[in-house]
Amino acid sequence: MLDLGRYDEASTLLARLVSTEPDSGRAWCLFARAHLGADRYAEAVEAANRAAAIETGEEWPHRLASNALMHLGNHAEALRAAAESRRLAPSYWQTHVCVAQAALAAGQPALAASAAAEARSLAPNEPDVHFLSGKVALARGDLASARGHQERALALDPVHSGAMNELGRIRLRRHDTAGAIRHFISAARTTPGEHIYSRNIDVVIIRSVSRLIYIFVLIAMIMLWIPAVAHVDRLPLALGFAGVALAIMASFVFMVWRLPREARHLVRRTLLTRRVSTALLIAVGGVAIAFSAVAFVPAAELPQTLPVAIIITIAARITATARLRSGGGAGAGGSGAGGTGGRNQPGSPAGGRRTSPTQPLPPTRRR
Repeated sequence: MLDLGRYDEASTLLARLVSTEPDSGRAWCLFARAHLGADRYAEAVEAANRAAAIETGEEWPHRLASNALMHLGNHAEALRAAAESRRLAPSYWQTHVCVAQAALAAGQPALAASAAAEARSLAPNEPDVHFLSGKVALARGDLASARGHQERALALDPVHSGAMNELGRIRLRRHDTAGAIRHFISAARTTPGEHIYSRNIDVVIIRSVSRLIYIFVLIAMIMLWIPAVAHVDRLPLALGFAGVALAIMASFVFMVWRLPREARHLVRRTLLTRRVSTALLIAVGGVAIAFSAVAFVPAAELPQTLPVAIIITIAARITATARLRSGGGAGAGGSGAGGTGGRNQPGSPAGGRRTSPTQPLPPTRRR
């Protein structure tokens, strides 16, 4: 049931199991896995701690606790639990990956890089090791290394959705919006039940709209000065304004046209949401009001009107951006700790997750 993602049913069975066998550390670990899969992180920590108290020499309960604590934002305790799992089983690559995840979430990239390197030395052909190594490299700004690790992860596991998502984030760092969306689409296709990837697509689209508004307003502010400097007639000014608007719109349409058909549908859906459509109306309306104020006042009143028009334009841009950001954190600003160990700033695509959000079984059973 855990492997099939039926976490609530598994929890029901495991609740009965731990009530009849309260001294079974393995049962408590499985219970923690079920809670993790169902996003019940506080309960997962409690179950993992019960397992750790019973099986004092086992590393698995500490890995489970570290994963849940990262989701709860308690990165210091998550790192402590990860370090304990590594102390108990230093020959397991999983414990080093756990330390790297927790260190990444705790803002200790040097420790994360060291743990990832140790994991690679122990398991050079394990895709999750390269996936995590790529995340560490991306956090340190080494885009070439990050891409190499994620491509290696995909070579070892062609359906590794987390690696696909990370390649999208790398593309975005290189300002390749269309390429980023293609990778996010691939990740979403591979793991349709994982909503992070589809939310990342929404965030990239909203970021593109925000950039579009910024460029549009910036050019409009420059054009507002033309009547004061060059004394251009109203008709050429209006035509120039319309030309700028059409050019920016055409560039956005061209970017959307390059996307897969599935992504174009998502773009249309996002643009039609109240938040995005309102932001676009505010930006265009504010600039139109500013241009009207400059174009239709007598030349003698232009020095007094121009500052007001500039203020209206800036206010429109700030209000539109604020509107885009309202509720935007839900898109990709959430924590990617469940399998990534990373936290993302609002408006940034969330880190890729492994196909299963729960911790795997320990490599061997040590008695």
